[in-house]
Amino acid sequence: MTNAQHVRMPNSFAYDISPENRLNDVEFYLRPSDRTGIESLLSRDDPAARNMPRLVEGNLRYKMRTAGKAIGKGIDQIALPMKRITYAESTGSVRKGILTMSIAERPGRIPVGSLLGATLLGMSRNQKEPLKKEDGCTVIVCVMKIETVEPV
Repeated sequence: MTNAQHVRMPNSFAYDISPENRLNDVEFYLRPSDRTGIESLLSRDDPAARNMPRLVEGNLRYKMRTAGKAIGKGIDQIALPMKRITYAESTGSVRKGILTMSIAERPGRIPVGSLLGATLLGMSRNQKEPLKKEDGCTVIVCVMKIETVEPV
């Protein structure tokens, strides 16, 4: 006879949400034009792209492999280039900016070629994901609002 005790799993583990058990559930969504833009950024033809951090490059490649196709009415609620994204960090700060398919930092813009931009790309409203900051700490980012921006 064994002396084993029944151990109750904490509530956080009540549902297995590992990728193997998601079946057709997709975490991120991209349009075909976004995939083309990411491929262009990753091609390293642009001298600025050669300095892209490996973490950003890995994140973008992961999203290219796993993202579902963004089509239909729900596309308005997906963080894609040329959309104004309002997001909150677990540190409590709420910020917003326009997601752009670039590497260059500009005021009011979130380039996809940055840690933040690569993390936000393809997320949907109320989705949370970890974000590794430049200083080495990790925070949780939650997409709060997504607005379409009219081209200038």
